[in-house]
Amino acid sequence: MSQTDTLIAIEKAEVGYREGFSNGHYNNHQKFSPAVPGLEWSQNQAWCQTFQSWAFQQAGLKSLAPVTASCPTAVNWYKSRGRFSFYPAIGAMVFFGHSGGEHVGLVYKYDADYAYTIEGNTNTNGSSEGDGVYLKKRARRGTNLYGYGLPKFAEGIVTADPGLKNKPGYTYMAAAASRESEALPVAEAEEALPWVSANQLTWAATHPTAEEQAAGNGDGSTADDVAHVQDALEKVLSVAPDDPHSVFEAETQELFERFRQEKLGRSEADGHGVPSTQELVELGKQSELFNVRAGSSPAAEQPWVSLNQVVWASTHSAQEEQAQPDGDASPKADVALVQDALERVMHTVVADERGIFETATQDLYDEFRRTVLHLSGSDAAGTPGVQSLTELGQFAGLFRVRTGFPVDGATGATGAETMGQIDPKQVTFHRYVPAGKLEDWIAQACTAAGVQASSHWVKGFKTAVARESSGNPNACNLWDRNAKTPPGFNKVKDFGDGYLGDGRIVRLNGALTHFQCSRGIVQCIPQTFAQRHAPGTSVNIYDPVACIAAAMRYVRSRYGVAIDGSNLAKKVQQFDPNRPPHGY
Repeated sequence: MSQTDTLIAIEKAEVGYREGFSNGHYNNHQKFSPAVPGLEWSQNQAWCQTFQSWAFQQAGLKSLAPVTASCPTAVNWYKSRGRFSFYPAIGAMVFFGHSGGEHVGLVYKYDADYAYTIEGNTNTNGSSEGDGVYLKKRARRGTNLYGYGLPKFAEGIVTADPGLKNKPGYTYMAAAASRESEALPVAEAEEALPWVSANQLTWAATHPTAEEQAAGNGDGSTADDVAHVQDALEKVLSVAPDDPHSVFEAETQELFERFRQEKLGRSEADGHGVPSTQELVELGKQSELFNVRAGSSPAAEQPWVSLNQVVWASTHSAQEEQAQPDGDASPKADVALVQDALERVMHTVVADERGIFETATQDLYDEFRRTVLHLSGSDAAGTPGVQSLTELGQFAGLFRVRTGFPVDGATGATGAETMGQIDPKQVTFHRYVPAGKLEDWIAQACTAAGVQASSHWVKGFKTAVARESSGNPNACNLWDRNAKTPPGFNKVKDFGDGYLGDGRIVRLNGALTHFQCSRGIVQCIPQTFAQRHAPGTSVNIYDPVACIAAAMRYVRSRYGVAIDGSNLAKKVQQFDPNRPPHGY
């Protein structure tokens, strides 16, 4: 029997094993920690990685995997040996969560869409309380699946990684299965709950709004984690915090303290302070909206790459790129990080000069979109987009992505700084004189936002526009919870149509209104409009094309909506005509 099959057979024999149970909960007490020299201390701790260390030891393959109870340590062990891939392989360790640091399993089979795995310290429903060893079916492009560690088996390893084709020790197969997979039942594919970071929530709860907003959005970001917590508080307490969505300030803190007292039974004296990990775990369980991990502080973990600078570099000549200043915030620095990430993920070398985005970099970036992200047609070609660049940074573990330019204006007077994100204080509030039809505005917004025009976007935005503004591009909500002026801003001269709480409309004609009022045809607040502003569109929040394009970029980032909008109605209820209205 091959080393691969031996390892899989050992893990297969453990399917059905359950850890201890006490006080109404599974307790992480299991047989694997005491059986692995050096990991005895991990008893009663999360044991998914300990189970893998035990299995490799039992198979006599201890040198092919790290002896550790830590998923991040295991990821780094494989990466440091050049044995890490973003494609499945038979006998590979598959890592999940932010940078692969949250969970691990072993692949015994894969096809074009799924990796079939054996995992310890998990369960049948994807919740945070694992209880045993299970067979799982994991979507290869699921948002929680990170990548694969490839053990150096004596017989080599069978992999779906095209970058390893024809290399010694690797056999390329688009789909494959171990002989040990015969007669194994196939688990149902599950959609796991998202994860939030206790460290990121602590950071957000102790930093001012401006610093939180500067940290950026996107899956796994501080803003994304705060939004999950706010959604959970709203679900559990039936009231939403008055802070902007994704910003943890006084109102969110106050509601969290109410959760402590009403749902956790804390006394008033014990009900204050920043959220603890255990309190977040309880909120996640009660709301059934997220799981909790302890790591991932947002403070200076990875450098930022500016989408706008990368786009600028990809659309300008080598001579213009070389004329840009050097430095950590320059386009050259951002492109160099992108090239490093491409080399790491695609197992090859970028032929372009380092820091210069030309044909070879573009070709490899397109190949990444085709083979790793499974995009096709126009989605797999052209200038980098925020979603693909974000995923490249996450796959490589090298950088995070922001949509604006560095505050020091390192790109110089090239005109590139007019693209994308703007300062909220640049937003204007001038009445729009209607010209064109809603369908035309949506089509133009698709182009501006860099998404694929489709009936999904049209149908979804027609629904949302009717609900948000009744089709009035100049709508300004003067009475809901967003209608306030946060610290650091002033009231603004507004020329929109103000909606009062009783439904009356007043023409503002330059009246002072709260900065944070929801405005425009899909009711953006200025901060969101500025952060998600599409390159080349107006900075007037009442311009319907600009407002719709910003909203498209927002739902893409916040909810993971596909580039063609095919899952818009499923992901965002406000855009679904078959469900009742719900804020987004």
